[in-house]
Amino acid sequence: MDREINFPEIRPLNIDRYARIVSTGIGLPKSVVTNQDIIDEFNMIATDRAVQFSLGIKERRWSDFGEKVEDLMMAAASQCLERANISIEKVDRVIFTKLFGDYQVPANSIGLLKKFDVRKGIPAFDICSACSGFMHAMDLAIRYIATGDGYVLILGGSVMAKCIRLWKKPDPKTVFLFGDAIVAMLIGYSEIKSFMASYLLTNHYLYENAKINFGTEFLREGMKDLEPNIFFMRISDGNVVFNSSAKHSKIIAEKLLNETGLSIEDIDYFVTSDQSTKIWEGQLEALKIPKDKSESLFYKYGNTVSAMSPLILDELIVSGRLKRGDIVMMQAHGAGASSGGMIFKY
Repeated sequence: MDREINFPEIRPLNIDRYARIVSTGIGLPKSVVTNQDIIDEFNMIATDRAVQFSLGIKERRWSDFGEKVEDLMMAAASQCLERANISIEKVDRVIFTKLFGDYQVPANSIGLLKKFDVRKGIPAFDICSACSGFMHAMDLAIRYIATGDGYVLILGGSVMAKCIRLWKKPDPKTVFLFGDAIVAMLIGYSEIKSFMASYLLTNHYLYENAKINFGTEFLREGMKDLEPNIFFMRISDGNVVFNSSAKHSKIIAEKLLNETGLSIEDIDYFVTSDQSTKIWEGQLEALKIPKDKSESLFYKYGNTVSAMSPLILDELIVSGRLKRGDIVMMQAHGAGASSGGMIFKY
C-alpha cells in the first residue's frame, strides 16, 4: 500500500494560441507472435489457454533483428504526415518518448530526421517516462504550439523483443506481456480551442516498484549481474500497478472534469493505457465508464509502453468510431509512479 501523497491542483491551460490533433500513424513490426509461439520458442511450462485466461492477451508484434526502432518510427511518422498531407519540412519540432531506442546518444528523434533526409535542422529530442510518456509529450506539444510552433510531431513506443530473442532468457512473469509498436501524432495550430484541460502527476512513493536496472547504480555496483534481465522492467508487485492505475485514473478524471465543467457522461470516449486487460477494466470500473465508450488492444498488441494510449486512439480514428467534434478523455499510467491525462475535442 502506497503512502498518502498530496497531488498538486490542476492549472488551467491559459493559452490563447490553440492546438489540435491533426493526424496519427502507426509503425508495427511484421512478425505476429502468439502465446504458443513463445511457449514453443523458449520451451516454457504454460498453455495458450492459461495465458489468455490470466492476462487476456492472444498475440503481440515482435521486431526481428533487422528491424530498427528508427525504421518503425519512420513508418509511423510517414503514415501520420501522409494522412495530414504535410511535409516533414513543415514540422517545427520532434519529440520521441521511449523506453529503449537504437542508441542512448544520439537521440532517436534525430535519427528519424536523418532517415527523412531533412534539409533543415529541426529541433528534436527524446524523453523517458515509461507508459505515461505520450501524455507528457502531448502536454509539451500543446505548449510549444502556444508559443509559436506550427506543427509538433510526437512519437512514442517501445521495442524490447530483440533483447529477449538475443539472449533467449525471458522472464516468465513478463515475457507474454510486452509487444513492440511505435505511434506518431501530429499536433498543429488551430483557431478553435480543442484541448480543454491537461494534468500530470507523479507518486514518488512508488519509485521502487518498477525498475530497469541498467544505469549508473548498476555500474557503481561493479556490474555483478551481467544478465539480459538488466534491460527488462522489474515489477516488485503487480497489484501496485493495478491499484495505482485505478486510483490515479480517478484522481486525474476528477481534476479534469472539475476544470472543464463536464461530467463523465459528457465524455464520448475514454482512452487509457492497458498494461493488461485487468488494469483496463479496473480503470473503467473506478470511473463508472461502460466498455462501449472505451477500447483495449492489449489482446493483440500487449503492453507497448508509451504507445498504448495513442495506439488505441489511432484505432478509434481509423475505424471511424471517433469523429471530429467528439470529446475524449485520454490517460496513461507509467508503472504506477507517473500518470497523466487530458480532455480534448477531436
